[in-house]
Amino acid sequence: MRIKLILPNKTLLDKKVRKISAPGSEGSFQILPRHIDVAWSLDPGILSIIDDDGPMYYAIYQGVLVKQGNTVFVTCYQAIEGDSLESLQDTVIQNFKSLNEKEKKAREVLLKLESDTIRRFLDIG
Repeated sequence: MRIKLILPNKTLLDKKVRKISAPGSEGSFQILPRHIDVAWSLDPGILSIIDDDGPMYYAIYQGVLVKQGNTVFVTCYQAIEGDSLESLQDTVIQNFKSLNEKEKKAREVLLKLESDTIRRFLDIG
């Protein structure tokens, strides 16, 4: 099977592989060549890819995985290649978890703005 790891600005990886392990939103899962066509949402975590040369690891920040035919498409906002699981695990914790916190704070601010706007409209009416 073939994997295409796609970021918003480029294709990071396009190669033939034997097995893929990914961090799904409902738990980790694996895909082998004869797996059925399917789509999953991805959480921040480690994408593990096994090919004839050995394992490759990528720290990914959210995204979507779609298996269609013999091709697996992985699209995500950010991906960082690493040599070992330990170094990538640190990357996930340091970089991606802090992004989640910033997104939560931004959502809180937007929610407050929306509720203030609705309150003002009610005061007018």
